[in-house]
Amino acid sequence: MPIAHLKLIITALAVIIFNTTFAAEPKAPPLSERAMRVWTTNDGLAHNSVNHIMQDSNGYLWIATWQGPTRFNGRSFELFSEATGVPDPGSLFVGENPYTQAIISTGPRGGVTHFRDSETGGHWQPQPRVYDRVDYALFQSSQCTWYATVNTGVVRECDGQRETYTETDGLPSAETFHIATDQQSRIWVGTDQGAAYFDPDLNTFKTLPELPRGASFGIVAAARDTIYISIDRSIFVVNGETLEVKQWPITYPSTVTELYQAPDKTVWVGTHEHGLTKLSTDALQMVSVENGLPNNHILSIFVDREETLWVGTHRGLVQFRKAQFHSHRAEDGLGFDYIRALAETADGSILIGGLGGVKQLKDEQVLPLNTDSKVVNESILSFALDSDQRLYIGTFTNGLYVLERGKQIAHYQELNGFPGDNIRDLLITREGFLYAATSLGVLQSKINHDGTLESPRYFGTKDGLPDEIIYSIHQTREGDILIGSMRGLSRLKDNNITQIDVSSVSNAEFVFGLHEDTSHIYAATDRGLLVFTKKTNSWQVFDADNGFPTIKFFDVVRDHEANLWLGSGRGLLFVEAENFERALHDDDPTTHIPNTFYQSHHGLASAQINTGGPAMLVAKNGELWVATSRGAGHYIPSQSKTILQSPPSPVIERVKVDGKAIFQDSYLAADSSRVEFQFAGLGFQYPESIQYRLQLAGYDNDWVYPSNSQLTVSYTELPPGAFIFQVQAAYPNGQWSDAATFTLHKLPTLWQRPLVWLALILGGLLLVGVGLRLRVYTITRSKERLQQLVREQTKSLEQLANQDSLTKLANRRAFDELLSQKVLQYGSQQPLALILMDLDHFKEVNDRYLHTTGDKVLQRVALLLKDSARGSDMIARWGGEEFAILVTGADAANVETICERIRTTIMHANLQDLARNLSVTGSFGAAICVPGESAANLIRRADKAMYRAKHGGRNRVEVAAGDE
Repeated sequence: MPIAHLKLIITALAVIIFNTTFAAEPKAPPLSERAMRVWTTNDGLAHNSVNHIMQDSNGYLWIATWQGPTRFNGRSFELFSEATGVPDPGSLFVGENPYTQAIISTGPRGGVTHFRDSETGGHWQPQPRVYDRVDYALFQSSQCTWYATVNTGVVRECDGQRETYTETDGLPSAETFHIATDQQSRIWVGTDQGAAYFDPDLNTFKTLPELPRGASFGIVAAARDTIYISIDRSIFVVNGETLEVKQWPITYPSTVTELYQAPDKTVWVGTHEHGLTKLSTDALQMVSVENGLPNNHILSIFVDREETLWVGTHRGLVQFRKAQFHSHRAEDGLGFDYIRALAETADGSILIGGLGGVKQLKDEQVLPLNTDSKVVNESILSFALDSDQRLYIGTFTNGLYVLERGKQIAHYQELNGFPGDNIRDLLITREGFLYAATSLGVLQSKINHDGTLESPRYFGTKDGLPDEIIYSIHQTREGDILIGSMRGLSRLKDNNITQIDVSSVSNAEFVFGLHEDTSHIYAATDRGLLVFTKKTNSWQVFDADNGFPTIKFFDVVRDHEANLWLGSGRGLLFVEAENFERALHDDDPTTHIPNTFYQSHHGLASAQINTGGPAMLVAKNGELWVATSRGAGHYIPSQSKTILQSPPSPVIERVKVDGKAIFQDSYLAADSSRVEFQFAGLGFQYPESIQYRLQLAGYDNDWVYPSNSQLTVSYTELPPGAFIFQVQAAYPNGQWSDAATFTLHKLPTLWQRPLVWLALILGGLLLVGVGLRLRVYTITRSKERLQQLVREQTKSLEQLANQDSLTKLANRRAFDELLSQKVLQYGSQQPLALILMDLDHFKEVNDRYLHTTGDKVLQRVALLLKDSARGSDMIARWGGEEFAILVTGADAANVETICERIRTTIMHANLQDLARNLSVTGSFGAAICVPGESAANLIRRADKAMYRAKHGGRNRVEVAAGDE
């Protein structure tokens, strides 16, 4: 046999064995279970080409862009350009030297610079230029660093001495892209003509004859002493001990531009024109622009400490993170985004319907619905499956379809006696009837044995429904049919309709979704969640009073662990079963219910949950599906529990005193007035949801909880002393991190020093002694004058005891005494009313305009109250930004008129002389004293009314009912 033929057979056998060894079952598309997010220049990224990505030891993400190295804290990008000391107007590589912790950036003109961070912002230290574009750097040891250049080979710098290696030193080409080291400490270099490794004994590079010529952008030293080398569209596997070479059995559709091994040993492959994939012997499944990637040219890949995958492209920075939710969108194969209906078939497939048709999803893969019916292109609103797995599909404008094993067996519409489009919900009852929510009321039809329908009956307003636009239909365990419409909830029993009155607990009208368990029935409405308890035959409502961030809900379910899920137009509300059960049995209807509000940064492509039939589905395996305006959201409980729950690392980025950055342990001048702390939590899973708590020890008595969007806090006019600022970070429902701290000291003024005070006290004692001796001579002649002075002082002290020093109004002590007297005196003879008023959002006034301005606002409001109230009314500062007015001789209508007059006066008050664009409003609560009522109960009712005004939107008046 010819030698050439023998080599061909051996090669073919090797490929077959290699393929057999690495063969695996087909898997879901890579990253389909992860949430994707993209940052571009529109989001603050300096340049859309992301050349390199890394994370430093503090937790910051660093990005090399053509505008320069950029540091990212999850919320904002900080660009370091030439103005900050970077020698080149761009960055091709950025990395942290593990031996010195310095950040190294290389540039297109050969610039190399080191960054040292500090509390005042850090500084860059330019190094001698390499005199050629530097695409990559490898930190071999504390003394040696290698640089890959685009025209002059590789440069090795050891102890400040540089040596250059080119073709004459064994490199296949002087145009180099990448440098890596394997487990044998061997240095590998990728060039435009293949790869080579460094022989330190000969001080030269060597090539392997089995490796072809071609562009080698990626080299990865993997486990078991294996080296992956990309050359053009192929990857080669090199044994690190024997240097034996095998070709990976997959050829990629375009040049491999990046190889990266994640901490979990997954090797990621980036290409020039076709996106991203995992290194695998399975059939290629690329993540590309068809799946939402902004650009198919992969420049860089990185996995951070939270196991989040980052990808750099020519059109932005892309994040693939493990999240509570991931979404299946049009670009993932659905072909449409606006989802309205979900259903689960017997084999566990999920049917997805929306504005574009029907698809099914099996094992994370989108598949077409196996049917020739034109329903696959209709606008779908609802699904229902009968016991024989016949599929009933409600559409927006074309009636109802019935499919059996993919075959259309019926289509009902106005032309064949089934009027009423807009079929928002479908119900198949245990008795074999189909109910449909339509725009003309409720359709009822008997289902024949073959799945077809008998002539329908319609229930509308003439039959007792409050409205004919129907959103939801549900059969209770007792067999009744519940109907949710635009005008409330109704019950159909024995073909008779009765409306269900919930007005005692809620003014809800739109009933979008219904759910039931053994003990309760749940209704998702436009005014919160209504819950009917079967045991007590009573309704409850849960809304903003219970801490819910929104009150308009489109659907409701409880999952296999009895956790509560509520879909809204702003996000998905989650309440743990234990917390919700506790609230159900709490006598206080306003009890706070701990909850989590899932939005787009938790993995949902859109936080808008739609209405639908149904819009939320708990599958048999416990997974949750939600219909959104951008695909079907998918929650996998078991996967959610594996998400890394370590808290974000808090950092104090800057501390400024009167606008100037300071160092740790700085001493502040006595006349310094404003100290500002800038901080961030270095977590990238969903940085917008990171929660913070902070404290300035020595000033704050307890932790302060700023809003998630507030990353700065300021203190003004600190007293002398030592202070420690500390900040902690946490993900929602997660544990708090260790605190990041910053220590500073403020020096006292001359008059705040102890020695000065001691001298003043001694001087004062001396003066007192002299004064006493002088006083002896005049004591008898001044007796009467002194007695008069004592009486005046006593009167002044009594006035001070009953007067607020800031507003000059009566204080609470004086007001309480008068209120008790008036209740006894007037409570049963003539009308007596109590008005409580609280300035809205006053903390924001103090935070934005400082407390000194806030005090002036309180004084101005006090004057306005005096001018607006009647002469017989008593006005007092109740405490903080609260005021009280005691009104006599006025009934409820007059009291409300008084409140409105004062409210309008405050709202339109011109405060521009205090601060630009400053205005305030007040929330009023009033209560009319009833016979026999105590002062304490009158206060309680007025206070409760005021808080209703607060929760009702603020800047309004609420008058308490007499029987509250």
